Amino acid sequence: MSARSTAHPSASAPTAGSGPLRIVVVGAGAAGSLVVFHIARLVAAGSAGNSNTAGNSNTAGSGGDRPSVDVTVVDPLDPVSGPAFGTADAAHLLNVPASGMSVVPGERFDFVTWCVDEGLTSPDDATYFFAPRNRWARYLRTRLDEARAATGDRLRVTHVRSTATGISVDASGVRVTTADGSAVVGDRLVLATGLPGVGDGWSPCD
Repeated sequence: MSARSTAHPSASAPTAGSGPLRIVVVGAGAAGSLVVFHIARLVAAGSAGNSNTAGNSNTAGSGGDRPSVDVTVVDPLDPVSGPAFGTADAAHLLNVPASGMSVVPGERFDFVTWCVDEGLTSPDDATYFFAPRNRWARYLRTRLDEARAATGDRLRVTHVRSTATGISVDASGVRVTTADGSAVVGDRLVLATGLPGVGDGWSPCD
């Protein structure tokens, strides 16, 4: 589905009791949104924020109003609005049928069911239905909102609407510099920059 991401650990992760696990996701397109979606599902299930190889022992089930995982997404664009799925043209279709586009693990036909419920296709045709790309984007945003809601106060997601211009690692963790000169610091970094922007430089002038 043209979504790719790469995860990088920091030089130092938080120690027990030092606060939530901080994850910086560079990119809010399909890849970045899927990362946040799966983090939310892990937090809701009580599997994220637990002990890791760097010694962090925060748990997703910790009490109080402090989140166990703090995600910062860096991207000037809205979620799932990059080159692959940001098109507004309904004629731009997925190149994979609905049966291959579920975002929910173990539920292969989740997107199929969503398409039928939305009236995009009939139950008989839904499995091999090639949906418009912008409808899949809306499906992912819907499932992302649901997953985040299921975490209660255990997950905090902040969207920094700026372009990431640099990455460094220091004693405080992974540091992402943005176009406005500010910095976002985390314990884990996910590069989810996806595809390059669409251009027409390759086409003949005439």
